[in-house]
Order: sequence, then C-alpha cells, then structure tokens
Amino acid sequence: MNPSILFYVGTFPVYQPVFWTWVIMALLSLGSFILTRNLQRIPHGAQHFLEVGVDWVESLISVDIGPARKVFVPVVLMTALYVGLANTIGVIPGAYSPTQDLSTTLALALLIYVLGHVAGILKKGFRAWLKGFFEPFVIMLPLNIAGEISEFVSHSFRLYGNIFGGGILLSIIYMMAPYVVPVPLLAWFGIIMGIIQTAVFTLLASVYLQNKLS
Repeated sequence: MNPSILFYVGTFPVYQPVFWTWVIMALLSLGSFILTRNLQRIPHGAQHFLEVGVDWVESLISVDIGPARKVFVPVVLMTALYVGLANTIGVIPGAYSPTQDLSTTLALALLIYVLGHVAGILKKGFRAWLKGFFEPFVIMLPLNIAGEISEFVSHSFRLYGNIFGGGILLSIIYMMAPYVVPVPLLAWFGIIMGIIQTAVFTLLASVYLQNKLS
C-alpha cells in the first residue's frame, strides 16, 4: 500500500510517513525541552520517568563499550521514543503511523546497522573489523555478508509487518463488530501493541550494537 501525497514543497511531494515523522520530531523536541529545562539533582515527576528510561536503555547495553556509551544511549533512547510514538500515533483519528511504511523501518534499521559497524571499526580497528567477515574461514565470507544483510532486513520487516498487520487487523475487527468492540478498547489494543513492538525493536537494536562491539 503506497502512502498518499499530502502536499508539495515546491516540486517535491511530501508523503504521509514524512509529514507524520516531522510531527513526531516536533513533539519529541518540544517534550525534550520541557523535561530538561529544569532538571533537579533529586528527580521527581516527569524527570523521574525520563531517568528511568535512560537507566533502562543503559541496562540493555551492558557490555563494556567505553566512550561509545555516550553516543549509543542517546541514539537508542531517542530511536525508542520515536518508534514508540510512530507506532501509537495512528490510534488518533486522521493520524498515520510512519512505521506502517517500509521505508521508515528500513531507515531505522539502517541507522542501527551503520552505527554498529562504525562503532565496531572505531573500537576494534578497520583491519580487525574486516577480518570478522572472514571468520572462521575465508570461504565463509559470502555467508557472513548474507547474515549481515539478513539481520538488517529482518529487523526492519519485523517492525513494519507487525505494525502494518496490526493496523489492518484492528480495522477488520472494527468493521465486523463496531458495536461489540468499542473504539476506545481498540485504541488501547493499538497502544499496547505499539509499546510491545517498541520494546522488541529497542531490545534487538541493543543486542545488535553489543554484538558488534563484543
């Protein structure tokens, strides 16, 4: 299903996933400004939940990665926040979940993929990183490359398939039983499903990054 064009900026079309990604970016920027403008030494209120999220991401990246942690934790945390909003914003009437579009999930997986390999090169050195593709034997090079590609593709297709399929399923349920299953209940199903898929995507991203540095 191709996303529709909402409007044009000059001669460039702006598709639904792009527009709603801009909306989510604006919401995250505004939320970050509000939550961090008056930080306290002893957290309370919204700051407490923010620090819980940071601690959770840090706990996922348990391997000793040295200075790279300062880069990984913010990237993984903001990716998780974006994916969470992108997964659940579709429950709002008229809104569109960018993760229903394969190009969005491919871009997210590519971000984690490139970050992992760049960090691996910086930590191990280019020669040691390149040597990993020839282990345990030189003949394994094609299989190792195929394995890297399959991880990237499966990471993106898993999120896309679950969100896209879940949206279709909820729509079918509502069409078949609009008076049996209330709309608010369907919305809660969508939110819970989106949160679960966010946790899965974040966990897999953290495991992938650790594998590239371990």
